[in-house]
Amino acid sequence: MKGILAFLIILVLLAIAFVVGSQNEAQVTLNYLIAQANLRLSTVIAITLSIGVGIGILIMLVSWLRLRVQLMSAQSKIQSLEQEH
Repeated sequence: MKGILAFLIILVLLAIAFVVGSQNEAQVTLNYLIAQANLRLSTVIAITLSIGVGIGILIMLVSWLRLRVQLMSAQSKIQSLEQEH
């Protein structure tokens, strides 16, 4: 239930972000390391939002994997201690 609620909240926030982004049709110049590009502001907002979500997911995945390894280690220790007794 908790996961479904979190998913719905994220979905609503993403929808709001894209609606706000679509209302910004102004052209902006984006300067990056090697070149520059003229893009619509809504495109820049969508790109940065997507990059931010991707980085957030990667950070959460690393944390989740570390916890899974700790859990597996603890379970193996518990099993070895149970076999001793």
